[in-house]
Amino acid sequence: MKQKMKKNKTGFVFIFICCLLAIVGCSKKQGDLNVQLGGKVQETDDQIIIDGESNLLSGSRVNGVVFVNGDEVFSESTELVGEDGTFHMELEHHRYGDAEVAITFDFLDSVQEEEIIEHYGEGGGKLEGPYVYLVEHWDTSDPKENKKAEVRLPLAFDDESTTHTFEEPSWEERPDDYGDPRVWIEVDEITDDSEYFYVTGHTNLLEGSEIKGYYESVFRDDKTRVKPDGTFALKIEYHYAENEPFFITFNPSGQWSTIKEAYGEKGEKLVGALVETSGSSQRIVSEIEYEHK
Repeated sequence: MKQKMKKNKTGFVFIFICCLLAIVGCSKKQGDLNVQLGGKVQETDDQIIIDGESNLLSGSRVNGVVFVNGDEVFSESTELVGEDGTFHMELEHHRYGDAEVAITFDFLDSVQEEEIIEHYGEGGGKLEGPYVYLVEHWDTSDPKENKKAEVRLPLAFDDESTTHTFEEPSWEERPDDYGDPRVWIEVDEITDDSEYFYVTGHTNLLEGSEIKGYYESVFRDDKTRVKPDGTFALKIEYHYAENEPFFITFNPSGQWSTIKEAYGEKGEKLVGALVETSGSSQRIVSEIEYEHK
């Protein structure tokens, strides 16, 4: 009896492992709508060489960009994915300071073949998975969501390694009240390096909502878009001031069409303690107390 039970248990474990491998294999299947992007990055004296891997359909166009000073494009290239999902790029190296390398598969800034558009949907609407982000959509007569798949890799100037690997983005669970017009904004941490403040936090605002943050003066500000899990990060010019709070604001006016639809063209759907009214419009203003350490 014991021997039979042991065999049954072994068989169950074998079946479980096979099922698990099948699930993993499906997620990497070429053409799967759950998109995978990755690969290796090699730095030379004058080049950044990318040997990329993906499960994108053959013929999909991907763009590679080296960003410096935040969002300034230093060098870029565009390539087509091969039959096995791989692609190769050679970008000019920035040489000095920090940078960030990005690989993007999108439908707004790239010319994709008709069969690629048909497979992944107009504006990438069928794209899924941790690499997928919402991108701009302004047409109020057709408030559909456009999507892109993207992976990024920071390159620190003081990093002595010349070989790097793209990593899958890791997201938190979205808030239960994600997208609710009773908006809240919470700051998790504020640090500084005597040149900039670094503010991180989370909110229940919709992904892609543009928020602004400032300290002591609206002329020392930064803006960013809320990430897929509701998190955000702001980089604000450093300034020493006694007993001055940080402010984070959200104004539905000037946002993407789906965001305007959720909160109102003039913020008329917004409710709660953070709502500030000015004339016939409303916006969100969150005040965060801060003391210099």
